[in-house]
Amino acid sequence: MNSAKERMPRVESLTGLRWFAAFAVFLFHANQIIKLPTVYGIKLGEFFRFGDAGVTFFYVLSGFVLTWSFSLKVGTGTFYWRRFARVWPALVVSTAIAWVSFDQVWHESWKRTLLSLSLTESWFPPADSPIANPVAWSVSCEAFFYLLFPFVIRPLLRLRLPALAILAATGLFIEWAYWFSVQDLIDPKQYWIQFSWYIRFPPIRFIEFLLGMIAAAALLRGWRPKLNLWLALSTVPASVLLLWWGARLGWWGPHWSQQGLVPACVLVVLAAAIRDVSGRPSIFRSKPLVALGAWSYAFYLVHLSVIHWLMGTVKASPASWTNLKVLLIWTVMGIALAWACYRWIEHPVERFLRNLYPLRVPPAPPATPTPPAVQEPQELAAASEQPTEVVLTGQGVMSHEFEPGVYRSTGSYDVR
Repeated sequence: MNSAKERMPRVESLTGLRWFAAFAVFLFHANQIIKLPTVYGIKLGEFFRFGDAGVTFFYVLSGFVLTWSFSLKVGTGTFYWRRFARVWPALVVSTAIAWVSFDQVWHESWKRTLLSLSLTESWFPPADSPIANPVAWSVSCEAFFYLLFPFVIRPLLRLRLPALAILAATGLFIEWAYWFSVQDLIDPKQYWIQFSWYIRFPPIRFIEFLLGMIAAAALLRGWRPKLNLWLALSTVPASVLLLWWGARLGWWGPHWSQQGLVPACVLVVLAAAIRDVSGRPSIFRSKPLVALGAWSYAFYLVHLSVIHWLMGTVKASPASWTNLKVLLIWTVMGIALAWACYRWIEHPVERFLRNLYPLRVPPAPPATPTPPAVQEPQELAAASEQPTEVVLTGQGVMSHEFEPGVYRSTGSYDVR
């Protein structure tokens, strides 16, 4: 394993990639309202339905980043509070926006809203109508992942590479076996409700989060596979084509997007992180994409409200390329609202809440006093000129001395 005294480099490309994951979910929901034309007998909208795998990418990314930036100096209570401060402010404001957009009434939505704001929604059967914030179920899954993280991270970091590989393969097998088994349990008369219930089950979705943790733990142990970022990215459309074609041939069900794209998501996260660690340039670290990535959580939470609010811009017309203009309008409006939520609610409230529970680093034990040595004037002058290097962080001034086994990042990351 790499020396713990080395500070782990930032992996900003992952922040830029978050935007594409959020946008993929946006396309998934937009496809349910607007239609694109058919080309050579293929409905282009069939590929948009794979956009819900953006949630899978979020889960893998979240597990990776939290493991990559893990520090033993951050206690469990502090970790939980920071995660709450990260996800809850945007959840509250997006829920209020959803109430307005979907024209909700109290007697229909209050129970689901309380489940959403208490981060427990995914443990209950989904609603059969858009109430509260319909996309917020994924945040309650993340809350479950955060709950387990402090208990999983330490034993995971002790595993060697072969054990990590076996754990990853076992987890992927369990998730795929689960998905195969539930296909026969879904009642066709209540397909979408029961389907949503199965894919939202937190213990199964935790496997995706765990795969991200495993990938980060392997890199921290010094594993550096030769993964080309663009080749890794190409596995996403390749997986989509394979899943789409296999569904047409009846090899598997038509809704294998989130589970079938898990390996591709892990490969993309790994390749992007390795590229950043090696110091090679990456377009995903560009300022525009990093900014969009910072707003992507808010964009994910408000995009369905924007779509519903602007549904009047779509007339009952056949599938057409002109619907791309509608997509553009919805995208611009969604980004604008996400920026406002991030700028005035999500980011400042998170900082405020984090400061209520600052990181408390335990003081170092006092050193045994030793009698001062007699120094010549020249030696005293030389000693006074030696620089003392410190690190300015959001929690104050810290030295470069780290505990064995501590992995520290140079900043915080935005994760779902």
